[in-house]
Amino acid sequence: MEDDSSDTFNLEVLKLLLHVAWVDGAVDQQESQMILSLGRSWTVPEGALQGLLEDVKEGKKPGEPDWALLKTRADDAVQAARTLVLADGKVKADESALLKKIVATLAS
Repeated sequence: MEDDSSDTFNLEVLKLLLHVAWVDGAVDQQESQMILSLGRSWTVPEGALQGLLEDVKEGKKPGEPDWALLKTRADDAVQAARTLVLADGKVKADESALLKKIVATLAS
């Protein structure tokens, strides 16, 4: 069983993934489903998951993740973001730029 700090970290990684998915101005169904499935596999509470996805379903930009917390396990956070970007087999310029920004932010 994971402790509360892992649960909190996992929730922030999901926020990061929503941030990445939103780079083109919307979170599509495939991205949303992947984030939902990942959150469930990490046993993130369903209410917290639905809360994260609710705003983006309404077309609102997701909130910023807790960058300080993500820095504590930067490699894990970057790997999750890369996985999402590569999931559709195509890396767009805006996704690549955001990924570089994430790596730089988490390395600082």
